[in-house]
Order: sequence, then structure tokens, then C-alpha cells
Amino acid sequence: MRNLLAAIFVIAWLILGWFYHQCSKECEGSATTSTESVAPVTTDPAAVGAASGPLMYRYSSGDAITNDDWAARKQDILASLGADKLLEITGLYGEAEVNNTTFENLGLARADAARKLFPEIPDERVRLMSRMMASAPNETNPFEACEFEYRVNTENVKEIADKTLIYFPFNSTNKLNDDQVESYLNDVAERVTASGEKVVLTGHTDDVGDEASNTALGQRRADIVKAYLISKGVPEAQITATSAGESQPVSSNDTEAGRQQNRRTELQIIK
Repeated sequence: MRNLLAAIFVIAWLILGWFYHQCSKECEGSATTSTESVAPVTTDPAAVGAASGPLMYRYSSGDAITNDDWAARKQDILASLGADKLLEITGLYGEAEVNNTTFENLGLARADAARKLFPEIPDERVRLMSRMMASAPNETNPFEACEFEYRVNTENVKEIADKTLIYFPFNSTNKLNDDQVESYLNDVAERVTASGEKVVLTGHTDDVGDEASNTALGQRRADIVKAYLISKGVPEAQITATSAGESQPVSSNDTEAGRQQNRRTELQIIK
């Protein structure tokens, strides 16, 4: 009888050990599966998005969202604009975002929504632009999708997207006796002298006169800007000056206003 009880005890001990072993394996398997299913954490700012800011947007929406900090941000923008600059508003958008607005893309819709926050600025002093984001915006949280730039916008100097237009009077090359032009070129000279960037100058004319004379006139206009930059310390090797003459009008030569817009030197800074 004693031997029978001992045998039963041993068998029970073995069975309990087997169950414990199986349970341990299943628990380990569950823990491993759980660990492998954890999603990686991204550190891409565009993908993560921002939770708050003075001016934000939601995914696939052109509506602007502002908070209590917007009033101070707006005042900073207005103060920086001054009296002789144009406010360029660039709306950003993701390639995969759905555009349900009437604008060509969500970037323009967002820029327009931001523009409406500045009713005190006349339309002629605002330019709306758009640009696709380099990486996808956050689909859950609001994110920043608007940039503000200040462009020179005087009678004789106008900055546009990638170049600056310097205007000349009829049959003139000596336009640098102008404070607006010289002030702008002083800033250009300071920038490119420090950065080593290249300056490309292209002289243009209206169509009054023959083509050869206008090509020569365009070259003189580019050369006088080049000479001024050199006088301000820009190495000559950093400047290229050419002429397009009358071949690239930006407006009609049938009116004086159009011809005046065509009499210009275009300045581009190449990084």
C-alpha cells in the first residue's frame, strides 16, 4: 500500500511539472508576440505634427486655426512688413492630402485663409504662393503649413519669387542714382560677400529702336548694376552680366506702362 501511494505521488508530481513547463512556454510566446507588435516611434517633425501654435491647419483642410498667441504673431508680421515691402504668404500642402477647395491646391487655400487674417493690408501688397511639403503632414494633429516672407516692393525695385526686378526709365542706364535701388543693392552686396553666392544679372529693354541697339542697351543696364555691386565689395568673379535686349518682354510694348515694365534688369542670387 505504501509503495502504491508513493507511485501515485510521483506520477502526480510529473504531471504537475509537465503542465508548468507548458504554461511557461505559452507565457513566453505571448510576451514575445506582444513586444513585436509595438509600432516604431517616428521622430520626423512633419510626420509627428505640432499640437499647438499661433496658426495651424488640419489634414486635407484649408481652414486656418488660430489660438491666443496669434494676436502677438500678427503684430510682429505687421511691424516687420514696414511701408515699402510686400507680404508673401506661402501655403504648404502634402502630396496625398485631398483638396476639396476651389483652389488649385491646398497650399493656395491655406495661404488665402492666412491672408484673410490681415484685412488691414491692401491686396496689392500681398502675394499668395504654394509649395508641396517634403514629407507628409500629420493626419491627426494640427500642423504648421504657412510661411511669411517680406519682399521689396518699391517703385523701382520689386522682388518676385526667385528674382528681383530693377526698373529703368526710357533709354536710360543711369538708374542707380536712386535711394531705393542702392539700398536694395547694398543688402545684396552684404549678403553675397558673406555667403559666396553668385549674382546673375540680365538686362532687358522695350522694343523701341532696333534689336542690336536694344541688346547693347540691355548689356549696359546689367553692367551698371554689376559695377555698383563690385564697388560695394562683391568679387567680380561672383557676378555674371548678360543682355536679353527686347527678346523677353514681361508686358505689352503697345502701352507706355507695359514698355516701362520691360525696361529692367533682373537680378538672381544663385546658391
